[in-house]
Amino acid sequence: MLIRTNLEKIFFAILLAFLCITIGKDWYDFYTCGAVGRCISAAGQMQYITKFVMSSCLTVLAYLMANRAFCARDGRFLRLAYCFSLLADFGFSVFNIIFPDNGSLSTVLGIGFFMVFQTILIYRHTRQDEQDKSFPKVFWIIVALAALFAGLAVAGIIGAIVAEVLVYGGFVITSMVVGILAPRKAYFPKKNALFIRWGVVAFFIGDVLVGLSMLSGEDHSVLQLISCIANNMIWLAYVPAQLMLIRGAAKE
Repeated sequence: MLIRTNLEKIFFAILLAFLCITIGKDWYDFYTCGAVGRCISAAGQMQYITKFVMSSCLTVLAYLMANRAFCARDGRFLRLAYCFSLLADFGFSVFNIIFPDNGSLSTVLGIGFFMVFQTILIYRHTRQDEQDKSFPKVFWIIVALAALFAGLAVAGIIGAIVAEVLVYGGFVITSMVVGILAPRKAYFPKKNALFIRWGVVAFFIGDVLVGLSMLSGEDHSVLQLISCIANNMIWLAYVPAQLMLIRGAAKE
C-alpha cells in the first residue's frame, strides 16, 4: 500500500487536488480556445506553479516511502533520484517564472536534471543484490550516444538543444528497458518489480507526450490539435508513473 500515515495522506490529497486543477484548467482552455498555440502559452504561470507543487508532493512522498523501503540502499536511491526530479521540474517551471526571458536555458536545466534522475533509476534497476556496486554496462551505450550527438552539435549539424534531447531519449529508452526487465532480477520483490516495470513504461509515455506537445502548426490544424491534446495528457501519465516508481521501493 502506498499511502499509510496521515502525513502521506495529506501530501497525496494535495497532489490529487493540484492534478485536478491542472487537468481541469488545461481542458477548460482547450474547450474555450481550441487547438491554438497561444492558449497553451497563456496558461503560463498558473500551470508552472501547479506542476511544481505536484512535483514537490511526489518528492515528499518518495522521502516518506524511503523510510519503509524493502532495503536501506534502495531507499537512498529513491530519495536521491527524486531530488533531481524536483530540480528538473524547478528548471521547467519555477525558473521560467523567475526568469521569463531565459531563452532555452530552462529546457537545458530541466532535461539535464532529468538525465541525472534517469541515470539513478538505471543504476537502481540494474542491481543484482544489496551489495552490487558494479557499473552497468548499458551506460556505455549512452556514453557513445552522448559523444556522437555532442560531436554533431559541435560540427553544427544539429543544434545543442536537439543534441541534448536526443541524448535524453537514449536515457529514457534505456531506463524503460532495464525497468521492464526488473522482475527478472531477484533483488526486487515481485510486486515491487512489477510497479517499477509499469512505472518506467508510464514515464516513457509521459515523455512521448512531452515530445508531441512541442509540435506546432497553424491554429486549429491537426498538428496543433495533437500538440494541445498531448500537452493536456502529460501529467495524467507522469503522476501515476512516479507513484508506481515510488511504490516500487516499499516493503510489503
